[in-house]
Amino acid sequence: MRASVLFEQGKPVQVEELDLEAPREGEALVRMTASGVCHSCLHAADGSWKGVPVPIVLGDEGAGVVEAVGPGTQDLQVGDHVVLSWAPTCGRCHFCVIG
Repeated sequence: MRASVLFEQGKPVQVEELDLEAPREGEALVRMTASGVCHSCLHAADGSWKGVPVPIVLGDEGAGVVEAVGPGTQDLQVGDHVVLSWAPTCGRCHFCVIG
């Protein structure tokens, strides 16, 4: 896959070709169809947040289609359309249920 990789905070990202392992237990492989660099990514990139482990792939918010699931993965199947976020909703608290 091609990804924007941050190797050092405060330096430009580099687009790299990466090899991915197969999904492990409880994981899913998603073919991204849209991705965004949110403010969390920008804070990681510009150094506002200290101690971010690098290298790191930016663009954690997006949407795509599940291509593979690891053993024991529940609630997802190959072909499912999904939205990714670093802070997923729980679906149960007041703010989630009011939409």
